[in-house]
Amino acid sequence: MSAYIKVKLKGKLRQKFVHILDNSKKSIIVASLIGAVLPLCSASGVPVANVMNSKGTNLGITMSFIVSASSITPLGVMLTYSLLGYEIAVMQICASLVLACSLGIIFYNDKIPFYFEEYDVKSEETFLKVLFKQMKNLMPAIMIGFLISGFMMYFIPKDIILYALSNNVMMYFYASVARIFIFLCPNAMIPLISSVAINGVPKGLILSFLISAPSIGLPMISAMLKVYGKKIALKYVFGVIMLGGIIGILVDIIL
Repeated sequence: MSAYIKVKLKGKLRQKFVHILDNSKKSIIVASLIGAVLPLCSASGVPVANVMNSKGTNLGITMSFIVSASSITPLGVMLTYSLLGYEIAVMQICASLVLACSLGIIFYNDKIPFYFEEYDVKSEETFLKVLFKQMKNLMPAIMIGFLISGFMMYFIPKDIILYALSNNVMMYFYASVARIFIFLCPNAMIPLISSVAINGVPKGLILSFLISAPSIGLPMISAMLKVYGKKIALKYVFGVIMLGGIIGILVDIIL
């Protein structure tokens, strides 16, 4: 997907795309909606965001895109609906968009790092050349993330992490941190969340995990470090954890 966009995003198509995402703050909302409907998940949104930044898109806009692309997927929403109910599914979509837009605002005034100069596309490059270049640059980092995550999960079973959740306020934030070390794709975690939900865990805590868990994880963090560098990657992870926790707390206060 990202390689195709990178090759095709030029000329009139590039102008049209830039017009849609005109680097205004309203484009943060637009990018969040675009990310929600594209067939992307987890770390696969990072190279697409890389392409968008290389074409001049604001960093806050692409960060909102990354969050929504990873936290809102048709399969994920359907699984949430079937296992956790209609109310949680709707809340997940709305809360994910709030998280994406909030993070976009945080990054709105940040400058794009120099890393993107290396990823610009020459006019003669084909789809396959661009695809190979992106795979070569990003896949090692993503695979390392999966390997480390799997190693950690050997010593910290996912069941212990999930069943350890309690009504402690800090658990709204710990739930997101725990996701970093869970070697499962976001959709595979929904059945685990469902098994915990029946034991009286607050809806806000469940929602906090649902919206933040897909957006972080060692594969995602590895890709972020590769493309954006340490400073932006750490700010991204911290922002997702804090905003996800705050949204979950507010949901339980309001409801």
